[in-house]
Amino acid sequence: MPNVLKWTDRAIDEYDKLVDYLYSEWGEDVALRVIGEIGQTISRIRDFPEHFPVFIKRRQVRRCVASPQTSIFFKIKKDWIEISSVFDNRQNPRKRKL
Repeated sequence: MPNVLKWTDRAIDEYDKLVDYLYSEWGEDVALRVIGEIGQTISRIRDFPEHFPVFIKRRQVRRCVASPQTSIFFKIKKDWIEISSVFDNRQNPRKRKL
């Protein structure tokens, strides 16, 4: 089972925007807490990727809910795990591009 993570440009951009939003709207304490939660979630994905349900069958995209506000979407590739999106669940689901 691969345990190397690769982030897509989209996932990096979404993560950066989420962190910027948290710092500006909620402050450093909340931002750091959420960053820690996402880090723990990423570790769980890396260690046990098959424990998370397939969200889009035809593309084999899996979803992990990091918190009520954040979902992480990923694919298990042959040699790595691709983090494809860090989605803010408070957004319109139509904005989700996987």
